[in-house]
Amino acid sequence: MNLFRVAAVVAIAGCARTPQSPLEIYPEYTRLLVGDQIHYTVMHRQDGAPSFVEDYRLESRNPAVVRVVDSIRLEAVSPGRSEVLVRSDVGERVLSIEVEPDARPPMPTTHHTEVDRIAGTELLFVGHANLDGWDHTAVAKPGIDRLVREFKTRGHPVVYFVSQDYPFWYTEDREPDLAVVSEGQEHEIVVDAERVVFSGGDFIVCTLRNAQMTLHGLLNAGVRDRVHFVFPADAIWTGYQSPRKYPAPMTSLDRLMSERSSAQERYEQLVAPFLDRLFDEFPAGGYPEIAPVPPLKELVEGWSVEVAIDHTFVQSYRSGDPNKVIRFDFLQKQGG
Repeated sequence: MNLFRVAAVVAIAGCARTPQSPLEIYPEYTRLLVGDQIHYTVMHRQDGAPSFVEDYRLESRNPAVVRVVDSIRLEAVSPGRSEVLVRSDVGERVLSIEVEPDARPPMPTTHHTEVDRIAGTELLFVGHANLDGWDHTAVAKPGIDRLVREFKTRGHPVVYFVSQDYPFWYTEDREPDLAVVSEGQEHEIVVDAERVVFSGGDFIVCTLRNAQMTLHGLLNAGVRDRVHFVFPADAIWTGYQSPRKYPAPMTSLDRLMSERSSAQERYEQLVAPFLDRLFDEFPAGGYPEIAPVPPLKELVEGWSVEVAIDHTFVQSYRSGDPNKVIRFDFLQKQGG
């Protein structure tokens, strides 16, 4: 499925909230361009606590303007305005959606199973920059946009990991060198690069899974004796070690790092747990169910693993062969 650009922000117009109509809709964006698709997340509160409404139905009152793609997605078809009724057993909500006439060309995508290899001196991965996903206020957008501009200026490949379930892509740039469809950033692509930069996605879930899968493919292929992964903190979002649970806006890894008083604390509280999970829980969250073999733990045996934070703090995470080194760089704002 193709992804399309999204226009400006407007507030959701809906029914008055009452005990009989407690639905909340995210993201709070209802102005689309022709061709845009969006997946709204529906929630309600019980005793003040938010919970997901899984079984809901969408009805467009003007399907010539906005059509229902399936049970969770809408598509902007033609200019105009349409109300969309969201029905559920716990309440209803009406969205007033305006469709503007401008339309942008689709972003061609390729399923991750159809990509065998990606090569380059440096690569930028942008994962799950979906406004209708978990980062519904786009906290990672400024950092991602900066990195995409830098990589394109320097002539290095930019690869997007996009979602079919959440098509509302939020980056300024919609012309990557490759857009790979992967719902959890899982893949078995051999990534042959001297330096791989990871952005977008949840730091402790999808971004971590991408790093796991990329490392697994690289080590399994035996193409390099030095691996260099970079994580720009202002371009990665997360709710990890934060009270911000959805639907509260996510926060950036940069903010979490800045809340620590020293690089040692950043390492101990954020980086080391990330690496523990990366190496010990393969694949993260048990997804995909059928993991690539052999286990990542076996592939990294004998390798040295080192960490750098903002280039100045360097820490050995695991000792091994000095000629076989995996380096993880974590860069705070304006790191490149």
